[in-house]
Amino acid sequence: MVVSAERERVNGMLTLITSLLFFAVGTVVLTSGIFTLQSNHKTPANRAFFALTAAIAIWSSGMAMSTTANDAATCEIFRRISAVGWSTVYAILLHFILIITGRAPSLRKWWFYLCLYLPAFFSVFAFAVPNPMNPFPYNLHQTAFGWTNTSQHNIWDWMFYAYYIGYALIGLLLLYRWGAKSSAPVTKKNSRIVRVSIIAALFLGTITDVVLSSVFSELPQMAPAIMLIPIISIYHVLQKDSFGITKGIDKKTSYMILFVSVLAYIILSALQVLLPEKSFAIASVVLDKSEIRGIFVQIQMFISIYLVLKGNRPGYIASLIINSISLVTAIGFLIRNKSTSSLPGIISYTGVLVIISLIRAYKEKNDDYIKRINTQTVREKFYSSVFKQAPVGIAIISGTEFTRNEEFDDLNINPAYERILCRTREELQNTDWTTITHPDDLATDLAYFDQFKKGKIDYYPREKRYIKPDGSVVWVDMLISRFASSNEKPGDHVCIITDITNRKNIEATLKYNSEHMLLTGLYNRGILEKTLESDALIPSSYKRALVSINLSAMHVLSLRYGNNYNQTLLRNIADSLKAYSNNDKRVLFNTYEDRFVFYVKDYEDEKELTAFSERLLYTLSSYLYIHGIAVGIGILQIDKSTAHDTDELLTKLVNTSEIAAKNNGSGSNILFHSTELDIQITRENEIGQEIREIAEGIKIDRLYLHFQPILDVATNKVCKFEALARLDSEKHGFVPPLEFIPVAEKTNMLAPFGERIIILALRFLKKLKETGHDTIAVSINISIIQILENGFASRLLNMINDMHLNPENVEIELTESVFSIEREEINTVINELKAAGIKVLIDDFGTGYSSFARVSELDIDCLKIDKSFIDKLLVSKTEEAITGDIISMAHKLGHCVVAEGVEYEEQLSYLREHNCDMIQGYLISRPLDEDSALNLLKNNKK
Repeated sequence: MVVSAERERVNGMLTLITSLLFFAVGTVVLTSGIFTLQSNHKTPANRAFFALTAAIAIWSSGMAMSTTANDAATCEIFRRISAVGWSTVYAILLHFILIITGRAPSLRKWWFYLCLYLPAFFSVFAFAVPNPMNPFPYNLHQTAFGWTNTSQHNIWDWMFYAYYIGYALIGLLLLYRWGAKSSAPVTKKNSRIVRVSIIAALFLGTITDVVLSSVFSELPQMAPAIMLIPIISIYHVLQKDSFGITKGIDKKTSYMILFVSVLAYIILSALQVLLPEKSFAIASVVLDKSEIRGIFVQIQMFISIYLVLKGNRPGYIASLIINSISLVTAIGFLIRNKSTSSLPGIISYTGVLVIISLIRAYKEKNDDYIKRINTQTVREKFYSSVFKQAPVGIAIISGTEFTRNEEFDDLNINPAYERILCRTREELQNTDWTTITHPDDLATDLAYFDQFKKGKIDYYPREKRYIKPDGSVVWVDMLISRFASSNEKPGDHVCIITDITNRKNIEATLKYNSEHMLLTGLYNRGILEKTLESDALIPSSYKRALVSINLSAMHVLSLRYGNNYNQTLLRNIADSLKAYSNNDKRVLFNTYEDRFVFYVKDYEDEKELTAFSERLLYTLSSYLYIHGIAVGIGILQIDKSTAHDTDELLTKLVNTSEIAAKNNGSGSNILFHSTELDIQITRENEIGQEIREIAEGIKIDRLYLHFQPILDVATNKVCKFEALARLDSEKHGFVPPLEFIPVAEKTNMLAPFGERIIILALRFLKKLKETGHDTIAVSINISIIQILENGFASRLLNMINDMHLNPENVEIELTESVFSIEREEINTVINELKAAGIKVLIDDFGTGYSSFARVSELDIDCLKIDKSFIDKLLVSKTEEAITGDIISMAHKLGHCVVAEGVEYEEQLSYLREHNCDMIQGYLISRPLDEDSALNLLKNNKK
C-alpha cells in the first residue's frame, strides 16, 4: 500500500509537471503573438504570426487540461478543444510562409483561401467536432504522465499525416526558393533559420507524437512544446530583421527569461493546489497552509513585477495573462467551493494586476519622458554638430555687432565663419561688420540693413566683399535673415556666408577672356561692337573713324616657321601698336587673330588719319619687311548714316583692309573706304556666288579652259599644253584668273572649284588621246590648298584611271608658295604622284620664296622661269642676264626648264643658246580653245 501511494504521488507529480509545461508553452507563445500583433497590427505577417501562436496556445492549453482530467470523458472534451489548435496550425504556418516569401498576392483570391484551409477544416471536423464518421477519434488511457492518446492509424489519422507533412514540405520549398533567388545575405540567413527550425520541429514531432506514441503508449505527446522551436526562430528573426515587412520588435526581451518566469509562476500556482492540510515547521517557525500559500502568492507578485520591469512589453503581456488566469481560477474556486480561503488570493491577484498596470503606465510615461530628453539631447548635439561642421559661415549678430549672448554659448559664430573671414571669434566679437566690409560695398549694405531693421524686409541676399586682416579681399554670398531670441531686438539677425572668391575669380577670368584676345591681351571684336553701339547713342560733334590693320598675309609664316613663331611675332606687333593707343582719342582692338583696329575719335581730317596710318606702317615694316609680308590698312570714317549699323561698319572695314592688302602686292597700302570700293566688293561677292554655284554643279559651262602650247626647243614641236582656267560671268562677262582665283580662295571654294578645272583638263587630254596625240601632255595648275587636302593624290589618280588616261601625260604646276610648306609634308604628296608617273613642276620660279636651296629639298621634275626674267633679256646686256645661270643650275639639279612669256625671237635665241628645254609664250601661240589647240597640233605635224 505504501509503494502504491508513493507511485500515485510520483505519477501525480509527473502529470502535473507535464500539464504545467504545456501551460507555460501556451502562455509564452501567446505572449509573443500578442506582442508581435501590438507592434504593428496592420502588417499581414504580424497578424498571421499571432494567429499561429493563438493556434499553438489552444493546442497547448487543451493538452494541459486533458492531461490532468479526472476521467476519460473530460479528457476527450479537452482533447477536442486542443484539436482546433493542432488542426489549423499547419495551414496558418503555410499562410505565414506565403506572406514572408512574397507569395501573398495569390491570397487575395477567395478560392485560394478555400484550398489553403480546406485540409484544416476536415481535420477539425474529424478530431474536434463529434460526428458519426469518426465517432471515436481518440484512444485514451491513464499513464504516469496523465491521460495520453495512442494513434489508431485509421484513415483520418493518415489524412492528417499527409496534411501536416505536405504543408510542411511545401513551406520548406517556398523558404528554400525565397532564399536561393534573393541576393541579399539577410534574406538568405532568415530563410535558412526558419527552414532549419521547421525541419527540426517536423522531425521531433513525428518521433514523439507518431513513432514513440505508437511504440511506448505511456509517453506524452510533446508536439506543442516542440512547436516552440519554429516560434522562437521566427520571433528571433522578427526581433532581428523583421523580414523587411514588420515593425521592429523589442530586442531587449529574452525568450528564456520569459519562459522560465512563466513556468515558475505556474509551478507556484500548482503547488498552492497540492499543499497538504498539515502545518510545516522550518526551524522554530511553524507555517500552516494559508501562510505558505500567501508566501507563494507574494513570490508570484514579485515574478509578475519582475516580468514587467525586465521583460518590457512581452513581460507585461505574459504577467497580465498569468495573473488574469490565476484571478479567474481563484474566483471560480470561491464560487464552486463556497469557501473564503481563496479570497486573499483574489485580493492579491487583483492587486498585482493593478500594480503591474500602474508600473507599466509609469514605465511607459517615464520611458517617453526619458526618450524626449534623449531626443532633445541628440537634437542639441546634432544641431551643434551641424552648426560647427557646416561648410558655410553662420553668425548671430545684433545690429552691427557680433553677439556675446550666453544663451547660445559657443553657437554664436561657427568655425566656418571664422575661417572665411580669417578672424577668430574673439576678434569678431570685438569689432562690428561695418569695419571689415569693403568700402565699395558698405553704402549698399547699410541701405539694405536699414530696410531690414525697419521691418520692410525680413531677409535679403547680397554678394559683398570683406577685408581680411592682411588686407586681402574675400568675396562672400551672404544671406541675412531675422533671428528671434528671448530678448528680441529689431536688428538681431542670422548672417550666413559662403566663400565665393574662387567663383568670382573664375568669373573675372571668364569675363576677361570673353572681352580680350588671349594672345595679345587687347579688347576683342565684341567689345568694339558694344563701344560703337554705345557711342552711336550719344550725340557728339567730333569725328570718329576706324583704322583696320590687315595682317592676314602672315599666315605663310606659320607654314614656313611654325605657329609658335607666328604667334610670338603677332604678340610683339601688338605690344608695339599699344604705344599708339590713347584712351581718350585712340583705342586699340584685336578683332581677329591677324586683324587690329584703332577706334579713332576727335581727329581733324583725312590727312591726320593718313599720317597716323603711315606711322603704323613704319612700325609694322620693322617686323614684316624682311619676310616680304604685305600690310593693308583700311580706313572707314563713321558718318551719321552708318553709325547705328555696327555690323555694316565692321564688314565694310574688313573689306577695305583686305583690298588694301591685295592692291599693292608684297608692299603695303593705305586705303580709305569709298563708294567705288563698295562697287568692287559687290562685284567680288557676285563672282564668289557664281564660283560657288559652279563648284556645286550649277551652270558649269561658265567655267571653261584655254590651252597654251609649250614648244620643245630641240625638236621645234609642241610637246604639251598648259590648261588655263577662264570664267565667263553672266553679269560681268569675262573675268581674268587674277581676279576670280583670289575670290575662290577667299570664299573657301578653291578646292571644289579647282576639281572642276582638273576634270575639264583631263577631258581635253582624253580628246588628245582619241585624236592620236597620245604623247602630248597637259599641265594643270594646282594650289597649295588643293594639294594638301586629305586624299588629293588618290582622287586625282582615280579620275585619271576612270578616263583611262596615261598618268605620264599629266603634269601639275605648283606655285612658288609651296616652299613655305614643311618639306616632309609636301614631299609625301609629291612622291605619291610621281610614283604613278605624274610630273611635278614649279611655276613662276625666281619670285617670292623660291631659291635653288629650297628647290633641292623637293622631289620635282621641272622649273618654269617667271616671265619677269624673260622680259629682262630685251633690256639687259647678254652677259649681265642671269637667266642662263638659272637654266644651268636647274640642269645640274636634274630638272628640265620651261621659259614663260617668250614673245620675241631675241628671247628665243638666247634661250636656245643656253639650252633651255621648252618655251611658252605669245611667240608660239596665245592660249587657244580646244578646237584651235587640236588644229595647231595637226598643222604642227605637217
